[in-house]
Parts: sequence; C-alpha cells; structure tokens
Amino acid sequence: MKRLVVTLLALGLLAFCIVTPALLWDRTTAQATYEPTSISSYLADFTLEEDGDLKVIETITVEFPLYGDRHGIFRFWDRHDANAPRLRREPQDLSVLRDGREEPFVLERRERGRFDVARIGSAYATVQGPHTYQISYLIEDALLPAGEGSRFYWNLVPGGWLQDIASARLLVHLPAEATGVRCARGNGETGGCEATGEGTRTLRVDVDDLPSQTPITISADLPIAAPTPDDQRLWSQKWDAVLGPHILGVLLLLGAGLASALVALRAVRNAHEPKPPYPLLYAPPQGVGPAQGQYVLTEQVHDTAFVATLMEAAEKGAIDLDRRGNGWQIQGRGPASTSPLDAVTTATTTSLGVAGDGSFTADRDSIEAGKVLQSAKAQSTASIKEWARNEGLMTSAGLGSLGGFSVIAAAVVTVLVVVLNPLDISLLALVPGAYAACGLWLLTPGSGTKRTASGRELWSQLGGFHRVLSTPSSQLRFDFSGRKELYTAYLPWAVAFGVADQWAAKYRTEIGTEPPAPAYFATGYTGTHTGNHVNQMVNDFERTVDGAISSYQASQRPQSSGSGGGFSGGGFSGGGGGGGGGGGSW
Repeated sequence: MKRLVVTLLALGLLAFCIVTPALLWDRTTAQATYEPTSISSYLADFTLEEDGDLKVIETITVEFPLYGDRHGIFRFWDRHDANAPRLRREPQDLSVLRDGREEPFVLERRERGRFDVARIGSAYATVQGPHTYQISYLIEDALLPAGEGSRFYWNLVPGGWLQDIASARLLVHLPAEATGVRCARGNGETGGCEATGEGTRTLRVDVDDLPSQTPITISADLPIAAPTPDDQRLWSQKWDAVLGPHILGVLLLLGAGLASALVALRAVRNAHEPKPPYPLLYAPPQGVGPAQGQYVLTEQVHDTAFVATLMEAAEKGAIDLDRRGNGWQIQGRGPASTSPLDAVTTATTTSLGVAGDGSFTADRDSIEAGKVLQSAKAQSTASIKEWARNEGLMTSAGLGSLGGFSVIAAAVVTVLVVVLNPLDISLLALVPGAYAACGLWLLTPGSGTKRTASGRELWSQLGGFHRVLSTPSSQLRFDFSGRKELYTAYLPWAVAFGVADQWAAKYRTEIGTEPPAPAYFATGYTGTHTGNHVNQMVNDFERTVDGAISSYQASQRPQSSGSGGGFSGGGFSGGGGGGGGGGGSW
C-alpha cells in the first residue's frame, strides 16, 4: 500500500509539472521598456476572401531618432483569439520591405508559443530618421460563424504597438456587403471611432493621434456562411505548450509514457522480494558472521557492521579491545583464538593488521589511523558483498545497480523538459517522468540485488534469529538458565541487527539482574544499567572511527589561498477581436 501511495503521489506531482505551462499561459514577467520611436503614418489594407483567408498589407512609417541605437522594428502576432479558441492566428507568407527594398527579418516564437515575433532589421546596422516598412502576411480562417451568416471581428490596429501613431488609415475589403458595422478605439471600449461603408464591401476607418497600445477594432456581419476551418484543435490555445499542435503527437506521447511506466513497474517487480517466513532460530546460522547476517537480512551494510565484526573477533578470542585515552587499542592474540572466524571477520582483522599478534590504535584525531580505518571499512564492505556473490546467495536483480541510476537520469531529464520546454510540448516530460515516478523504488537500498534460493533460505533463518533477539520476553522467552554466556556470545549479532537494547532488556526481564558486560570492553564505562555498556561502547567506537576518518579526509582537501479586453457572450469591445499583436523598435 505504501508503494502504491508513493507512486501515485509522484505521478500526481508529474502531472502538475506537465500542465504548469497551461497554468502560467496568460502570465508574463516582462517589464515595459522605453520606446524612442514613433509612427507618423499607419496604412493597413485588409482583403478578406470568401474562404476566410485574410490578406494584410501594413505600410508603416517609423520616425527613428538621429544618432540613435535602434536596428529596426519588430512586429508580433498573438495566436490567441478568444472568439475562436480552437484556432491559431498564425501569420503565413510573411514578407517585409523597407523603403521599397527587401529587409531581413527573423521569425521566432515567444511566451510558450503564444506569440510569433518578426525581428526586422540587422544587428550590425542602426537606423536613423524616417523609414517606411511594408509588412505583408496571410491569416487563415478569419471569419467567425454568427447565426446563419458570419462575422468579421478584427483588431485593425493591434493593441501591442509601443509607438504613438499620428495617423492611421485602414481599409477593409469584404467578400459581401457588411451590416451591423461597429468600431471601437481602446481596450474594452465600444465606440470612439467610425467605420464608413456599411452596406458595401469596403470599410474605411481613419483615426489620428492614437496613443501607444491602443487598438482599433471593428466588427461587421456578412450574409455568407463561415467556412469550416481545416485546422481546428481539440483544445484551447493555452494547452498548446502542453500538448503540442497535433492530436496524433498527444496519442503517441501518451502511449510512450504508458510504455515507460510499464517498463519501470516491471523492473520494480523484478527487484522486489516477498518476505519469507521467519521460523524461530535460537542460534545464528553456522559459518556466518554478524556483518554477513546483516547484509543477507537487509541487503545493506550498515555502519554497525564494522564494530559488530570487531566485537565478534573479540568474542571469539582473536583480538582484545581496550579503551585508551582518545581512542581504542586493538591487539591481536595470535594463536590464542578459541574459535574459527568467518571470512569477513578474518578479512577485517587482516586489513587492520591485527590478524596475528599485531596491534592497531584507533585515535579519533589521528590522520594515519583514519586512513587505515577508511580503507578497512571499505574492504570490509567489499568483502561482505563479494562473499554473498561467491557463496551464491546474492545476484543482480533486473538492471542491477543501473536501475537506480536510470531513475535519477530520467528524473533529471524530466526536470529539464519541464523547466526549459524546448519544443513547447511539456507532455514530452511524461515519457521519462512516468519511468522515474513508477521506478522510485529502484532507488531503495538492495533494489539492485536479489537473493537466490539458498540466499532466501539463509534470509529465513536470519529472520528467525532476529525474532529471538528482538522480541520482548512477554511474547517470546529465550531461557537463559544455565546459558547466561549466550548473552555476550550473541551480543555482536544484536549490535549488527540494531537490537542491542531489546536483547539486554530480554536478559534483564528473564534473569532479574543486569546483563553481564563483555570482558573485552568492561572497563571504562559506567551507567545506570550495566547493559548500557553496550551502547556506550558501540557509540564511542563509532565516534572514534568516524573522527579518525574525518581527520584523514580533512587532510586531503585542497587548501584555499584567499492583451486586454475580449469577446464575451456575443458582446463587442475594443481589443477583443482577432489579429492581436503589436510591435516596437529594437
């Protein structure tokens, strides 16, 4: 259940990230900029065909300052039309002349694909004085359905021009006689200008002294049916940055996302191991040490594995542990060992140089000791995993160690796609995102390995021994009578399993006295309960090891030297038609 909840939460977060462009669609962080130019003449000629195509020629005279830094002008078109949310007002067949000659321009998209921007001019040249630009383009499906007829509702002067316009002369050629002609000057206005020619096929609007960012909008009804657009989308314009331009692409991405999720779920399933039964076991399995048992039981090597291994060596008489000053003295006892050691314990004592009668001092302030301990811990961890593989107890599961890496890589790609959205299709993030969300459990420790049949059998035995050490006496008694020495014998296992407190409490409850302190670290510790010796010793030894390693690592670090308005419910207002956009200089 926990796995399902986490996966669903991750998928929910992914869905929110994918739709974020739609939530932020109408927001912008751009600030108003100073515009040093003005427009002395704005002539626009609109020819509307019966099939809905609108051909536009804008002839604009721009007054540039002398000795200025302007390179030209820019013209932008708003693809969004509130009256036709499934259409995109995209300019086509764009051409630009300056003073009668072709002028270079660069066409790009801005604001998550909402605006088409033509940057006209050259970055290597500046423009001074008056210049006349002629901008020609085509907009498809400009006619809107209106009852049995159609309506032309358009911003003849878009509301995004940053320049003041001294004079605007606007001509509209229609495919039929116009009725119900209206003209509005300014965003949200319903009047302020006059369009002449009602009842004819040609409308004219003349305005003077038009402030910057002030649209001129007309509406005219025509007695012809609006043609059915060829390129209608199933979603409004704000979803374009999420879904892209085509339904086929959406379906392909949804299919790819589902496939990546199934791949991740299969990998998780292959990595998951059902827990076996834990029959009670009153002694550890033969030939296995505490650190090995910890790894087979949890598929992890914890920090306690190292100290538990040394405690096991001391318990078996191979070494002596003596608390001295700011650290620990580890002394090998040579042939005095009373019991054979497991492979990992032998490898650990060898790496510390105490396998025979050698000695090692673990001082938390010693750089050299830290170097040795760091190497010994790494070798101990490696020997544990190597032992499990060589004994046929563990094998790689699914992608092995690459499973977690693949999830991290997929998550990174998902974040990059969501943040950058380079193709203006955030749904692309679904493919890596679904893999990352459904494969989160590949990041958990042990997901890259899987126990074999013999490994599962040993897992079951270790789980049973763990139950005996950790279960309170009120639920499961151990019967220490005549076998009190087993408390200290099993203490390294309790430390490795992280149940030393429970093991001490079990002894205390059943025997009625404090548990005995192992002879190899009995001196130097005091507490309310003798059983506290275990925690004190383990914590102190781990602090010593960590401190020594930290001293060594510190010595290895390099030293430093020092548009508003709209069409609503059939209403009319300025700036609410199609043809939104504007321009300025750059």
